Order: sequence, then structure tokens, then C-alpha cells
Amino acid sequence: MSKPVFVLLHGAWHSPKCWNSLISELEKANYRAVAPALPSTGSTPPTPDWSGDVEIIRKTVTDLIQKHDVVVVAHSFSGMTAGTALEGLGKQTTTFKGLKGGVLRLIYITAFLVPEGFQHSPRGTRDNMVPEMKTDLNAGIITIRPEDAKDMFYQDIDDETVAELAKDLRPQSFGSYWSITNYASWRHIPTTYILCTADRPSTVVAAQYLIDTAIASGPNKIEKVIRVDTGHSPFISRPEWTAQTLISEATGGSKFT
Repeated sequence: MSKPVFVLLHGAWHSPKCWNSLISELEKANYRAVAPALPSTGSTPPTPDWSGDVEIIRKTVTDLIQKHDVVVVAHSFSGMTAGTALEGLGKQTTTFKGLKGGVLRLIYITAFLVPEGFQHSPRGTRDNMVPEMKTDLNAGIITIRPEDAKDMFYQDIDDETVAELAKDLRPQSFGSYWSITNYASWRHIPTTYILCTADRPSTVVAAQYLIDTAIASGPNKIEKVIRVDTGHSPFISRPEWTAQTLISEATGGSKFT
């Protein structure tokens, strides 16, 4: 079997472009990465839910595992859709089915590690959303202003670069925050969580709570928590470190560093 392929899932308001620096670093190490565009971000009209994201993730992975093993990397919002999309695609299950490849590992980068039946916000509301999430219920979108981008996503990145990154932010479908998970892949697929400790303090606390709650909730395959002193997007601020860490996780490592 050749080296695993990384499937990189962007968070809300972002596009696959956010992964460019990381993809370059992975390619230097002779690893392939695929970064699908998830339709709940930037679609016109906005999507009514996140079902299109789940379909794209599942199709991308299903196509790849016909010939390759896969490591799925979920950032921020996409932890919910990745967790939902991968039922039956773990390596243990696909080997039993006679497929050549499967999902070896799921890696969350400050992402929503949530159980089955999780809903971020009740339908029709903006409950549990931070003030920087500017909601337009009539238009069906949530936006982030450029002046809020650094505090939300890019805490450890210089202002000039942040200004360029903010130009690529897109509206997020309101309905994607009302969708409900129906599966928790981290119960069935070996999982690593990268916790970015220089993120917003409230986000760090929330991420640690999700990790602790998931581990305490019952059977799971959360094997490692890696703490790193970066902001919300280490694949932009520290792409070399992120690439090295992903490769290490794809090939094994020690628990709870």
C-alpha cells in the first residue's frame, strides 16, 4: 500500500485555499492531499443544511479508498460533518469488506468533537453563536467582518497576512448550524485532537470540554491530544509543524502529549 492520502476539510467561512501552505509542505514530503470545497460555505443561494458537505466528504473518501488509505483532517466547524460522514469507512471495516483502503485516522484541529444527536443551534435561532458571527436570517447566511478575522481565526498571524486571508472569507449557510449529527466517527476510527492553546481563551476552554466529555461519554478511539501554542489555524501560521505532525499521526506516535 502506498502512503496515505490526506483529506483536508476546511472550517466555516473558509475555502480549500486555506490549506495551500500545508499542501505544499505535505507534497515536499511526498504525501498527497485533497481539499474538497464544502457547499455550506459560499454557496449562492445558501444551503438549507450541511447535507451537501456530508455527501462531498463521503464521496471524496469513498473514491480514494478504492486504492488508498486515507487520513481525514477536520478543522473547526467541519468536525461535525466529518464525524457524521465517515460511517463504515474506517480501515477496520473496509478491510472486512475487502476494499484496498480505508480511513486510518481522523485528526481534529480545534474542531467540533461532538456526539450523535448534537445540534449547534436550535433551528431558526442564533443561540450559542458568538457576537462576531453576523447573522442575517432573511438571507440565510452568517458572515465574519474582516476586522474580526484575526481574533476569530488568525491570532498568531501578522496583520498584513490576515488582511489578505480575510479577503477569501465567504458567507456561511445559517442552516448548517441548525443541522444535527447522526454519527460520531471518533467512536470507531482512531482519532487525534490538536488543541491550539493560543486560540481564543473561550475556544480553548470549549475544545477541552468537548474532548473531556467525549472521552467520558463511552466507547471511543480518541487516542491522543496534542497541545500546541498556536492560534486557531496552525496550518497557516505553522504549516511545516502541522505537516510533520499529520505525517507522524498517520504513521503512529505516543498518546496524550
